[in-house]
Order: sequence, then structure tokens, then C-alpha cells
Amino acid sequence: MRLQGRVAIVTGGGGGMGRGICSCLLREGADLVISDLDLNAAERVAEEGRKGGGRGLSVKSDVTSEADCRALIDRALEAFGRIDILVNNAGHFGEFLGLSFTDQTERAWDDNYAVNVKGPFYLCKAVAPHMKERKYGKIINISSVAAKRDPIFVAAYGAAKNSLLTLTRVVAKDLGPHNVNVNAICPGFVWTNFWERLGPQLAEADPTYAGLDARGVFDRLVTASTPLGREQSPQDIGNLVVFLSSEESRNITGQSICVDGGIAMG
Repeated sequence: MRLQGRVAIVTGGGGGMGRGICSCLLREGADLVISDLDLNAAERVAEEGRKGGGRGLSVKSDVTSEADCRALIDRALEAFGRIDILVNNAGHFGEFLGLSFTDQTERAWDDNYAVNVKGPFYLCKAVAPHMKERKYGKIINISSVAAKRDPIFVAAYGAAKNSLLTLTRVVAKDLGPHNVNVNAICPGFVWTNFWERLGPQLAEADPTYAGLDARGVFDRLVTASTPLGREQSPQDIGNLVVFLSSEESRNITGQSICVDGGIAMG
């Protein structure tokens, strides 16, 4: 119960990695504001929190809209009176997975940037006055190991997630004097709908994966790329979110930490 009495916002919290992050925060006693484009999914997570004795609020919001981001912060403050933790988890991959950057469109790059960079920027900007006034806050941006390894099959996504690391450091420098910690997490191979979509495209484009289904492609990549030889779970990411949200991490800021089984070292 390291986060008892703390209030956390998690964007994209209705499913996948976001749901795992929410479960870890709830386990540690945090009250949650779950933001998602899918309100029903967000409400299911909020209900799980309420059944466990916590407080959960679901909000439908689009992180590409600055007005929606401001409204999310206002809604959280109205409901709970404070915001201690912001987890910018909502992400976007686009429709051009597995293609060379020369085959990708302007729209694909714009969409990736809008969700993966501008969304966190809007939310950091909206929550900063509150955290500065209270002289307290924890902001955690969910990037990706793609920002460290530059895979050619997700060019727009990798570039956007790398930009998020720069944003993390800039905001950490700006808010550090106000006792606000800002860090990023770079997950490795986490089985989500991203891989369900990317796997068949890689199997078609690369003879190495010919004949494999999406899960088979994923498993082979994990085995070939991960020194520890195993995939990561949403809870693995959530456990680090908990640590970075706690007082145990009070002197850690501006960092990007990989949870990737050793894919990107150094």
C-alpha cells in the first residue's frame, strides 16, 4: 500500500498494458482516474478498483485534443481534489506496420506524433500548474524499446517514442525545482494487439518468419532478441510505474528505464 491516498491518472488505461499498470497502482492503494477512448473498457477497470475498496473514475478522452486533456485534468481535480501521479500510457502504432519508411504516409507520421508526443505534452502542460502549486508530482511517460533500437518496421512509431524521451528530459528539468519527478519507461516485448497486427505482416515480408502466425513471430523475436529469453508482461511495466510513483524514487528524474529483458543495454 505504498500509494495509499495518492491519486493517479492513467491514459489508455482500459486495456492491454494500461490495464496492467492500473492493476498495480490499485494494488498499492492509489485512487485512479482511467482515461480511454473506449469508455466501457475504462469503466470496467474503474469498477475493478471500486470492488477492491479503492476509488476509480472512468473518463472518455482523446489525448490528441488539448481541450480533452485539459478537461481530463479538471475532471480529476473535481472528483478527487488532487493529482499526484500522471501516467501517459496511451499510444498509437498506425496502419503501416512492417513497411519501409519510404512506403509510409504523411498521415501515418502525423498520427503517431499526435498521440505519442503531443498527447503527453498536452497533459504535462495541463497538470503542471497543479503540481507546481503543491510542490509534488510524479509523471511517467510510457515510451518503447523501439526508441532505443530503431527498428525499421515501425519507423514512425520509433521516431515518435524517441521524441517522447526528449520531452521527458525537458519536462524533468523544467519541473524539477518544484519537486516533480518525470521519467520514462521503455517496455520491450509485451504481447498486445500491436503484435497481433504486426506478426502477420512480418511473416509475409520476411522469409525468416514464413508460415508462422502472429504469436509464432512474436515468440521467435523474443527468443532471438532478449537475453533473458522471455517476454514482458503488463504487470512488469506496472511494477516499475509503482516504484517511480513512490517515495522510493524521489531522487530519480529525467531517466528512461527499459523493462525489456535486456534487449537494449547501456
